Parts: sequence; C-alpha cells; structure tokens
Amino acid sequence: MKNILLVISFAIVLYSCKTKGEMHTNSINENYVVLLDLSDRLIQNPNQVNIDTSVIRAVFEKFEKSVQRNLVIKSKDRFSIRIIPQKGSSLPTNNFENSLSIDMAKYSAAEKLKQLNIFKAAFSGQLELLYQQAYLGNKNSNFSGVDIWQYFNEQINSDLNNNFKNKVVILTDGYFDFEDKNHGLNNGNFSTTTIPLLQKMKSPIWEKEAEEKNIGLMPVKLSGEATWLVCGIQSKNNKDLIEIKKLSYLWRKWL
Repeated sequence: MKNILLVISFAIVLYSCKTKGEMHTNSINENYVVLLDLSDRLIQNPNQVNIDTSVIRAVFEKFEKSVQRNLVIKSKDRFSIRIIPQKGSSLPTNNFENSLSIDMAKYSAAEKLKQLNIFKAAFSGQLELLYQQAYLGNKNSNFSGVDIWQYFNEQINSDLNNNFKNKVVILTDGYFDFEDKNHGLNNGNFSTTTIPLLQKMKSPIWEKEAEEKNIGLMPVKLSGEATWLVCGIQSKNNKDLIEIKKLSYLWRKWL
C-alpha cells in the first residue's frame, strides 16, 4: 500500500499529522482509525499512557478539523478506536470501541454538531478509563501480547473504506511477539512474529541480506489504500542499538 509513514517519536507524530492534514483542503471525507496495542509496552515506559493519550487526542483534533472543513452538517467523517484483542484480558473491548468512536454519517444535519459535542465532552474521561482498565499488572508476564498480524489479516479491512481518505494510526512498540514463544506462524523467511525475523538480521549488512533473502512479516491482503502512521517504535534489546531501524524496516516492507 502507498503512503507509509513510520513515526518513532511523539514530536514527529504531531508534525506528521499536521502536515498531512494541511495537504488536503477539499471536502473529501476522512476515516481516522487509531489501532491500540495495549500489551506490556504500557509498563515499559512510565510515561507511556500519557504519550498514548496525547497522540490519540491529537488525532481526534485532526478529525475535528476535517469535520469543520466539511461544514459539520455535510460531514460524513469517521473516528474510530480499535483495540487489538489480548488473551487473558478482561477489558470490555466492544464497550470502549463504541464509546470512543463516532460516525458523522449516522446523524441528520440538525443533529451532527450536538452529537459531536456530546462525544467530545465524554471522550477524555472514557480514554482515561480505558487505560486504567488496560493495566493488567506491573510484570511483563501479566500481559500475553496482542496479535497485530492476526488483526490485520482478519479485521483491518473492515475498518477501511475506499470512499474515504483512510488514515490509520497504530500505537505500538513495533514488536509482534508474545509471552508464549510458540505463538505465531513461520514460512521460510516469512513470519507473523518479529523474534525469528530479527534473529535472521544479525549481520552488519542485515538490510542488504533481508532484501536478497526476502525476510519479512507474512503478507496480508489489504482491501483499501491508507496513510499509515506507526507511532512509538522502541527497542527492548539494549545489545542491538539499531533494532528500532530493523523494526521500522519490517513494518515499512510489510505495509
């Protein structure tokens, strides 16, 4: 798919969203999807929740600007939070996805502004509650990990719409791995998890070899075009100083 952006720092996220939004001044409706990885990445950085919620609010502000460009009463813009399922989590995923998503096309012209204001008034409180309930403990073993690959393979297409400008923001550390090391599929130099791929990328000329051997995440079929913002990629491996670059390479190649 085209329009792939890999965003590693929060400052770049805000800058990228701003410049992207300002490029489109026509009345085409926009579909914003924020895809959440609520795995043990939440406890790796003491500021992670604040970073996540700040990014989400920034994306929502871009959605609001799109609604305003379409004069509110004509807007069919969409904003959705999607939570990647995690085994063992009791988080009421459907409830939070419903309370943190809005489709302007569902409302009449007379209702649109009122419904947008109601949604906006409840948004921050619901977002805070989501992250409170997503906390499963202070140990990595409390989190099973989320299957990003499976979500893309089975569900992401239902979040895209070819009649809209799709903008998908993925909040993740970049890894596709689990506490259960046996989870995942492998097929030659393709995998649905990142550990076996990173193990194949140890050479000083890892990128050249990855291209030659076609090392990468197992492909999925995407039904529509989108701008992809992958936010928060960070390394868990202090021994590999360029692991962020390797993870970014795998994401870029995959999308």
